[in-house]
Amino acid sequence: MSHEDILEATRVIESLFGVAATSGQTTKRQTRQERQAQAARVERFLALPPELQEGVLRYAENMKGAYLSKKY
Repeated sequence: MSHEDILEATRVIESLFGVAATSGQTTKRQTRQERQAQAARVERFLALPPELQEGVLRYAENMKGAYLSKKY
């Protein structure tokens, strides 16, 4: 896998399992271009073999749990 592939996988994971905004932060609406880009990333994710999808999702759940357990 190239570095770009890893970054793209990271973006997919973040878009699927993003950590909710904390208090004090505002969220902005996505533009049409951002929604289209996200939809394209999800399509590429769904094109992966099921075993790889499962591994990516398990990894994302572990990362989300680590972020949520961290005290700020």
